[in-house]
Amino acid sequence: MFVFAAMSFYWALGGTIGLNTVSLGQDVADESWFITALWLTGILKVGSGLLALALVQTWGQQIPRWLLLIAAWGVGAVLVIHGGDFVIQGALTETGLISFSSPAAWTSNHWQTFVWGPWWLLGGILFCTAAWNYQLRSRNQQVR
Repeated sequence: MFVFAAMSFYWALGGTIGLNTVSLGQDVADESWFITALWLTGILKVGSGLLALALVQTWGQQIPRWLLLIAAWGVGAVLVIHGGDFVIQGALTETGLISFSSPAAWTSNHWQTFVWGPWWLLGGILFCTAAWNYQLRSRNQQVR
């Protein structure tokens, strides 16, 4: 999550490397709403990274169990849906069931289908696995 946050912050500060791999990236790079969205998603990604650490670090025990579980399962579900959406839409475009709106869309679609989508999907699965592990581990600690 921290690596993805760094990318969002880099793009928000005006960086352009890799921006064409994000849908609409270069078309709206100078738009204030896009820059704001990059800052907000960067902050959310840092928060998600801290949440992942809270599930496995001892300092995470100071956060209420129910709050960690709701947040972790929620983030995991959002990442699975987000990554799954990229992969499904990509599969539909690759098979010709959905057409590209522009040549630039082809580039971002391939990145979303074969790189970003699978990474977000894997991250969601790992987040859900961490939430499940934390749920079992913390339940056993409460029983003792």
